[in-house]
Amino acid sequence: MCVMTTALVSCNSQPKTEALTGETVKTADTMKTAEEIRTNMSYLNDYNAIEQLFGNENWLLADQKDSSYLYVSRLGDYSVNTYAYKMIKGDSAQVKHGRMERGNNTINWEFDGNPLAITGATSTRIVAAARGGDSSAYEFIRLDANRIQVTCPDKQKKILQKTLPLSLFLIRSRYDFAHGTRYAFDSVEFSKKRPG
Repeated sequence: MCVMTTALVSCNSQPKTEALTGETVKTADTMKTAEEIRTNMSYLNDYNAIEQLFGNENWLLADQKDSSYLYVSRLGDYSVNTYAYKMIKGDSAQVKHGRMERGNNTINWEFDGNPLAITGATSTRIVAAARGGDSSAYEFIRLDANRIQVTCPDKQKKILQKTLPLSLFLIRSRYDFAHGTRYAFDSVEFSKKRPG
């Protein structure tokens, strides 16, 4: 009996978290948790927008002198892998692995040798500022299902052209080099005909 009385008194003497009006009183811990949830959701929305814009796709960045490729692949909620590479003799070479990841309250990414901080992301547009106090920015705009326009800080516009899926593209590129064909740049995905 004495134990139950002590338990009831101690429960009634704990501070209440509700005001007389029935509203929950916000403590510093609950406000911090709410802010962390808001921040994480904001980042998650940005990563979802990045995935909608780039997909898990292989992109050709055609240039006048030399073309390069960018493969984008999302891993989990808060990480996107990027692989920038060139094709030499039918094989991928000069592969540079990068990531789009959180750091210093932004999503950071190195694109075309430039460290960027993504400042805004929607499913059709991403704006990324050059890190280091420079006010220059890159803009990535989805033109259609197969093209993304990249506007560089010097206002030069480039096009990222979607290619075949990465593994198929690499196999066809190697075949093209060995046989003098151009199947890697064909938009048709060949498949073996089934009898029947």
